[in-house]
Amino acid sequence: MAQTSAGGRETQLAAILRAAGAGQPKPVYLFAGEPFATAAAAQQLLAVLVPPERRSFNLETYDGRTTPVATVLDSLRTPGFFAGTKVVWLRECTLLLSAEKRSEVTQALFAAWSEGREQEAAEKLLTLAALAGWSKDEFQATRYTSLSKTRAREVFGEELDVEQLATLDAVRAAATARGLTVQAYRDESGALLDFLEAEAAPNAVLVLTASAVDARKRLFKQLRELGAVLDLSAARERSGALSRETVDEVIQQVLRAFGKHLAPPAHQEIVKRAGHDLGMLTAEMEKVCLYAGERGSITIDDVRAVFRDMAESWIFDFTGALATRQLAVALPLLRGLLQQGEPVLRLLAMVVRELRLLLVARDALDTTLRGTWRSDISFTVFQNRVLPHVDDETRQAFGNTHPFVLYRRLQDAARIDARVLRDALQRLAALDVRLKSSRSDPALLLEAFVVQWCRGPAPSRRTIVTPTTAPRRADERPA
Repeated sequence: MAQTSAGGRETQLAAILRAAGAGQPKPVYLFAGEPFATAAAAQQLLAVLVPPERRSFNLETYDGRTTPVATVLDSLRTPGFFAGTKVVWLRECTLLLSAEKRSEVTQALFAAWSEGREQEAAEKLLTLAALAGWSKDEFQATRYTSLSKTRAREVFGEELDVEQLATLDAVRAAATARGLTVQAYRDESGALLDFLEAEAAPNAVLVLTASAVDARKRLFKQLRELGAVLDLSAARERSGALSRETVDEVIQQVLRAFGKHLAPPAHQEIVKRAGHDLGMLTAEMEKVCLYAGERGSITIDDVRAVFRDMAESWIFDFTGALATRQLAVALPLLRGLLQQGEPVLRLLAMVVRELRLLLVARDALDTTLRGTWRSDISFTVFQNRVLPHVDDETRQAFGNTHPFVLYRRLQDAARIDARVLRDALQRLAALDVRLKSSRSDPALLLEAFVVQWCRGPAPSRRTIVTPTTAPRRADERPA
C-alpha cells in the first residue's frame, strides 16, 4: 500500500465518515496500519453508524486471530435487534497477511514487549502462531528456545537469537495469563470474498482492522473495489523507529488540537525521544501539552519534566557503560532511567543480558580465539582474520548483530576475567530473588550492584566509550 501524508489520511477518513453519516455506508471497510490509529478510525466510524444506545445489540466485535470467518459471516447475515445499521468489527484480521509480512509482525512484537505493551505483544504472537497453522495445544506446548533456526524462520520470518527466543516464552506466558489462545489457521479469504461479491447483507457493515496487509492478495483488491480502504501505517526508519516525517506530523497534529506552540529546542528533544510507537508518542505529546497549562508555548524544560524517552538510547548507553565499568557514566544513567519510570526488573534483565554476552565473548577469547586476538587489533584486521574463527555458539548468542558490535564486546570482555563475570551473574541471580521476595527498595538494590560491579577489580588500560547521549544531571531527567 502506498503511504499518504497525515493530512491526506485525515482528508480520506473525513470523506469516509461524511458518506457513512449521509446514509451511504460501504458494505466493508478496511483500516490498515498502526493499531492505535486503526482502532481510533474504527471507533469514529462506529460513532457514525451505530448510536451508543444501540451498540449492545447492533455491534459485534471479534478477534481475527481466534475467530473463524464462518462465525463472522453468520453474524453479518443475522439482522440487528434494533432498526438501522448492524456493524461487525473484526480486529487484527489475519486474512490479508502473507508470509512476507511475518518479519514485520515479529519486529512489532519485540518493540511492543520492550516498551511494556504486553497485551499487544501477546496478540502479535497469536497472529504469527495463527499464520503458522498452530493449534491451541501446539501454541501452549512449544518451547521457543528449543526451536531450530529453520523452524523459527518459517514462523517468524527471520532468524532469532537466544535472547529473542527466551522473550517469546515470556510473551506466550503473558498471553496465557490473559486467557488468549489461537485457533488452527486456515486461509478463509475465499469465503469472505464469496460473501462480499454475492450476498452482502443489507444494513450490515463489516469493519476490518489489521496492522499489516499484503496488497497483492485478491481479497485486498476486492475490498478496495467493493468498499473503502484506508492506509494508516506510519513511515518508519529501517530500525523500526518512527521516521522524522511521521514524528513531525504527530507533533503538529497534537499542537493544533491544543492550540500550542513548540519551541525549537523542545521540538528537537521530542524527536530524540520519539521511539517506535505511534500511540505512545501521541499520548506523550498530549501529556506535555496538558502540563504546559495555560501557557501557549512548550519549552524544553516541559519536555524534560514529563515526556518519557521512548527511544531507549539511554538504556544502551547504560549497558555500554556497564561493559566498560564506568561508574561515573553508568550510575547517573541508571538513576535517570529509574526516574522516567523504567521497571527495575526490566533494567535487571538488561544488566544480566549484558554480562552474559560479555561472558560468551570472554569464553570465546579463552578458547576458539586464543592466539588470534590482540588488544590492539583494528576492526579491519578483526573482520579479515578473527571473525572467520568465531564459533557457531558465539555467533548464535549474538544473533544477527553487526560485526562491529561483536568486535567491541570482545574488546570489553578482554579486560574482564571470566571468573569475575560468573561471580557477577551469580550475584544477579540472587538479586533477582531478593527483588521479588523482600521489601527492600528495588532501585537501591540495583544501584548497589552497579556500584559494586563498576568498582570491582580494575580493568586494564582501555578506551573510554562516549555515550551516544551525553549524560545529564539527575535533576534534568524526566519524571
